[in-house]
Amino acid sequence: MMRILKAILIALAVIVILTNGLILFLRFYWFPRQEAKKTSEEIFLTDDEIQPTSKDITQKPGYIYCPILLYHHIAKVEPQQSYFVSPATFDQQLKWLSDNGYETIRQDDLYLAMNRKKKLPAKPVIISFDDGDHDQYENALPILKKYGFLAVFYLKLNNIEKSGGMSWKEIKELRDAGMEIGSHTVNHDALTSLSTDQIKYELLESKKVLEDNLGIKIFHFAYPGGNYNAEIEKAVADAGYSTAASTRRNAYQQIGGDLYLLPRIHIDDEIPTFENWVLGNNASY
Repeated sequence: MMRILKAILIALAVIVILTNGLILFLRFYWFPRQEAKKTSEEIFLTDDEIQPTSKDITQKPGYIYCPILLYHHIAKVEPQQSYFVSPATFDQQLKWLSDNGYETIRQDDLYLAMNRKKKLPAKPVIISFDDGDHDQYENALPILKKYGFLAVFYLKLNNIEKSGGMSWKEIKELRDAGMEIGSHTVNHDALTSLSTDQIKYELLESKKVLEDNLGIKIFHFAYPGGNYNAEIEKAVADAGYSTAASTRRNAYQQIGGDLYLLPRIHIDDEIPTFENWVLGNNASY
């Protein structure tokens, strides 16, 4: 009798051990692998799932509403100067965005949404800066932080550590504040005027130096002066960039469209003009 009872107890112990082992296997091996398999599969959102509608925004089939704002200098505006927005006006513009429910997103987010892999808010906006001038760090960054906004800074390599440009220390502060960093070439030459080898140098060298100094991957690019052609678009893609920003004005991004020709809206020092462009009232598609 005792032998039978002992055998039953041993059998029960074995069952408990096997059951616990099965639970651990499912918890730490099977389920994570199944979840990883699920997330690695190509899951595409429908156009309607990418972005909720907003009563303030005109919906355009096949397009995402996501204005990309383009700034250069955030500094005192002098007569006859272009590409300048005063700090006071920049503050007003960001306040308008904040008051009207806009949320800044990263260029990475737009890339995923255009590939139907990420949902966006109803009123997304990307704030971008070209060239990497010091006034962007000195005047724009504190205002961005004031409103909890993010931005992408497209840096011209030969402007770094030069008079009027940012230092590496300042650029690292941008990185640490959650800002995106993109490339704007080495010398800011019109790429359409360069040889194939020169184009490769401008694209690859700027990417490599930024990555080596900042310890991050650089996936986004902006064309100097908005100059591009089909050959240059291909070169940008071949250099390992995921997107390229142009200077074509439009508040809408085409779902599944050309990721190397993203439209941006160049912003001036006027508030009414700013509001119209952001709302897409001045842009055809």
